[in-house]
Amino acid sequence: MSPFAPAVRTPRPSRWLAPLLGLLLTCAQTLMPAQAKPTAPAAAEAASVPASAASAPVRVMIEGATGPVLRVAIKPAKPFAYEEGGHWKGYSVDLWMAIAQKNKWQFEWVPMDTVPQTLESLQKGETDVGVGALSITEEREKVLDFSHPFFESGLQIITPAATAGSIWVALEGLMSAPVLGGISGLLIALVLVSWLLWWLERRRNEESFPMPVGEGMKEAVWWSTNVLIAGGCENKAPVGTPGRLVAVVWMLGGIAFTSYITAVFTSTLTVSRMQTEVRGISDLQGQLVGTIEGSSSDVFLSKAGIPLEGHENLDSAMAALMAKEVKAVVYDAPMLRYWMTTHVSEAEKLGLAGDTFARQHYGYAMPVGSPRRKQINEALLDLRADGFLEELEKRWFGSSQNQQGTP
Repeated sequence: MSPFAPAVRTPRPSRWLAPLLGLLLTCAQTLMPAQAKPTAPAAAEAASVPASAASAPVRVMIEGATGPVLRVAIKPAKPFAYEEGGHWKGYSVDLWMAIAQKNKWQFEWVPMDTVPQTLESLQKGETDVGVGALSITEEREKVLDFSHPFFESGLQIITPAATAGSIWVALEGLMSAPVLGGISGLLIALVLVSWLLWWLERRRNEESFPMPVGEGMKEAVWWSTNVLIAGGCENKAPVGTPGRLVAVVWMLGGIAFTSYITAVFTSTLTVSRMQTEVRGISDLQGQLVGTIEGSSSDVFLSKAGIPLEGHENLDSAMAALMAKEVKAVVYDAPMLRYWMTTHVSEAEKLGLAGDTFARQHYGYAMPVGSPRRKQINEALLDLRADGFLEELEKRWFGSSQNQQGTP
């Protein structure tokens, strides 16, 4: 007999236990989807998170739009394209919206994580247009079509700023060409004036300027130095008219010359304090440099033979720079300058080195032979003629400096 028999009233429990278990199992299966329902809002929220984490396309309705829905690949690149509050914003985004409205196109955003991913999706025909800060390069034009350029840019270097109080900065200022040239000119002028004064006074004023060359030049240099520093020399003075004329010229010219040298020295030191640890691309040879993986700056650094560390986005590259893991970051100038304006505390320790180089243009990318290229170009020409591009630039960069590539 079963040890559990005393707990059972009848000898036929199996006849109702099996149906009961089946009923419980059915209820459990019914409840499981209901418990999974709360995750649906999370999926909806995923469409509103930054593009690096989003994967689902987001449809954008254009009033009066007809035709097929365009698939628009978009890669975050502030301030040209970025997601905020579930909506895409930026210079390139606003311009694309205006183009879509002109052409009555309906489309959906297809977020991309990297530039290579964006270009690959276009090349394979998985997307119809690429929006962001896509540089028009020779390599890319071999496999893709681009619209007319809508923004001129270029690469720039950002690196830690030189410490204002460092001894090296001060020495560097002293050894600069303007300061060394000014000091050299002053010393030459002092020697020439001293010799001329001695030569004119050696016979008439031998007490102040002795006849022997060595003794006489020593006294003449002493007099010229005192005049230069203090404006005069109490125990010596020329007595002849030619000597006095030389003295007047030296007094006036010496004061002006000293003021000039002082100004050059001061300005040089000031500029040195503002300079960065890197002056130009040549200073990066043999140094580890951060950049955005797959970007045009990545290609440029690779061709230049500069060791580089690829990052997924600019924030990651800048974090490596702040942690001194890389010597500098090389990337598109507009993005670097925008980053500095939005990270004020960090920007105080950094500086943009040199001028913009490797000039480039941004455009909208499309698969080769895209029928929309002509329509996009026509819309761009109309928007430029209407002043829309100028207004757009002022809205995002505060000034109209597009042609210089400087936001």
